[in-house]
Amino acid sequence: MMIKFCPPLMLCACVSLLVACGGSSGDDDDSPGNPSSSSTSSSSSSANSSSSSQPSEFGAPQNLSAAPGNASVTLDWGAVSSADSYHIYYATEPNIQPDNIAAYDNGTWIEDVTPPYQITELTNGTTYYFVVTAVDGDMESDPSAEVSTTPSAVDITRQPTVYEVLVLELVNRARFDPEAEADRYDIDLNEGINGDPISSARKPPLAFNLELIEAARVHSEWMLDADVFSHTGEGGSSPTQRMDEAGYNFSGSWSSGENISWSGNSGSNINLTDAAYNHHRGLFRSSGHRLNILSTGFREIGIGHKDGYFLADGTNWRASMLTENFARSGSGYFLTGVVYEDTDEDGMYSVNEGLSGITLTVDGSSHAVFETGAYTVPLANGVYDITVSGEALGSPVNYTVEVDGANVKFDVIKSGSAVDINTW
Repeated sequence: MMIKFCPPLMLCACVSLLVACGGSSGDDDDSPGNPSSSSTSSSSSSANSSSSSQPSEFGAPQNLSAAPGNASVTLDWGAVSSADSYHIYYATEPNIQPDNIAAYDNGTWIEDVTPPYQITELTNGTTYYFVVTAVDGDMESDPSAEVSTTPSAVDITRQPTVYEVLVLELVNRARFDPEAEADRYDIDLNEGINGDPISSARKPPLAFNLELIEAARVHSEWMLDADVFSHTGEGGSSPTQRMDEAGYNFSGSWSSGENISWSGNSGSNINLTDAAYNHHRGLFRSSGHRLNILSTGFREIGIGHKDGYFLADGTNWRASMLTENFARSGSGYFLTGVVYEDTDEDGMYSVNEGLSGITLTVDGSSHAVFETGAYTVPLANGVYDITVSGEALGSPVNYTVEVDGANVKFDVIKSGSAVDINTW
């Protein structure tokens, strides 16, 4: 097996400052040890509260959720005892009053429906606000709590793959407990580090960004196609240029960085799960790459994991190519995490454990979880009420989190019939 790493790059800008991170060649051992699947438990774990599966007395519908789709929104809510049907009222401005729906921008209503219900022919990129009422003969209940969401034509191919989610979970595992990650790979946390040492303190989690994912994938694919392993990409591009070209908006105080790694064998197949673990292991053991992985100067990440053939040292290797693009822009923060079923009971996300069809509602605004179980929600500082819903979870899960000057990790883990929350 061949495993290679390239010295990392990091660029920071308040005015425009270039910082050399250095870095070593990493671990070139042709026979790396078996990747570890153990994980560090979250700093906070508690049983969730959930709504009853039994219908409530006749009244306003509860637990309204809105899952965005391509020019569509799917609404779901809890059953109301004795209700014959339900009316949906929606518009493109908030604070809906059903008896005056025509006065709202794009206000309209749909009568006599049952949950779940999909509304189509909506405008992508426009935020819609919804309430639902219960109907029993001539009686109509008060409206539900209002929710909002924004339909989007996000192509499923732009979402992170199971291998890319796994790599981010390994990165965030390292950020949760840097010392434990160093122990896991039999190194000292500051081995090979020149200058300021890495603190063993917990680092805020990194959140996926679709534009950074695109930039990372494009570079990984180009390196495979061109048989070139370098931070300098197609047309002489730099990592920051590639992120910018992919649509990532650098503004205010910003920073960017990149790690790249490839591994391969001389056979016709490659185990991409093993490759993901090996990439992370080698990068973390390399001092310069470790600095990027544990830097508090980044808040977002894009991971591009591609496989194919790569010509190196006269051999056409069956290869896995990885690019990690790190960035920070502006002053916003992110709620991020994974929703998964821990079928192998190892305490962390594994390939194919992510739950699909899940909606995360934050203070009434709904966000679809990626099909692979990961999600990212931009948030300002504040306290937020969260509801996580979807058929795979059974009853909705309710929780409260606080964003206070850093990203927040919020994982929802199903184990048998139980659902737990890990947050830090």
